[in-house]
Amino acid sequence: MTAEVEHTEFTRKYVDLLVKVWRDENEHSRIVADPTAYAIEAGLPVGPGETVVLDRSDLEHLPTKEDVMAKWDESATTHVLIVPQTPLIDTAELTDAELDMAAAMADNNTNVNVSLCLWSESR
Repeated sequence: MTAEVEHTEFTRKYVDLLVKVWRDENEHSRIVADPTAYAIEAGLPVGPGETVVLDRSDLEHLPTKEDVMAKWDESATTHVLIVPQTPLIDTAELTDAELDMAAAMADNNTNVNVSLCLWSESR
């Protein structure tokens, strides 16, 4: 698998994870309680003995794909996953089909936020 395909798949899984956590308080509680297990369950690349910690910083905008990949650092044994404390989009206004489309579109955009904002503004 090429690096670009791996990053594309990572982006899709990350966007799905982020929206799921922001939409559901139980999912939010689960990721906070055990980010490593949650990331593995979400299909993110976590190797044996590696851990995941959350970056819960409040941001002014959704992170870019480059922001997310730089923090995750595939060569590290401790990965940092950006999951802002406060949702940066109103996921309640998006249908599941729109969220799926946004995740797919994020694969082709430098900024994860471009596809999410596009859909939230189109409603």
